[in-house]
Amino acid sequence: MRSIDKIREYRKTIYSIAEFLISNENAVSEFSTVLEWSDLEYIPTWLLWDKNDINNLILTAGTIFLLPSIRIWIDGKKIQEVRELIGKELFDLIMETTKIDNNQIKTLDLDHIEESLLSAGSAVIVSSSNMRIRPWITNVIPKPKGKLDFELANEIMKHTIFVINQNQFKKSMV
Repeated sequence: MRSIDKIREYRKTIYSIAEFLISNENAVSEFSTVLEWSDLEYIPTWLLWDKNDINNLILTAGTIFLLPSIRIWIDGKKIQEVRELIGKELFDLIMETTKIDNNQIKTLDLDHIEESLLSAGSAVIVSSSNMRIRPWITNVIPKPKGKLDFELANEIMKHTIFVINQNQFKKSMV
C-alpha cells in the first residue's frame, strides 16, 4: 500500500469515528467534555466494532489481566466457563502467547466470573486510554472496578488486540 493510500485510510477511519461519536447517544460524555479534532487520533478503532465484538474485546482484556490468577485454578469447571465465555481457541491462544508480567493482579470472584472478567477488562481499557477520551470510552463499556498503571494496561491492550487478530486470522484460514 502506498503512503498516500495509508493516509487516506487513516483519515477515513478518523472520520468514521467522528461520525460514530456524533451519532451515538452513548458516546456523549457525562462530563460534557468537548471533543476536539486532535483527540480523534486517540480514539481506538474498536469503538466501531459491533457490540458482540466489543464485549469479546473486554472479556479478552479481562482474561489476560487476570491470567496469573486463572493459571493457578484447580477447578476445571471454572476454567471451562472462561473458555466458553471467550471461545476455546482464543483462550488457548491467550494461554500460549501471554507473557505479561502482571504485578497488579486482583483475585477473581469465582462465583461471578463473567462480571469479574468484564470489570477487569473495562479497567484495562479505561486505564490504557488517553485521559481526554476516557469519558467517551466509559460510556461504551461496563463499569470498571479499579485502575491499573498506564504501561501495564497499554501492554495488555496491545496483546488483547494481537490475540483477537491472530484468532480471527486462524479462523479465516480454516
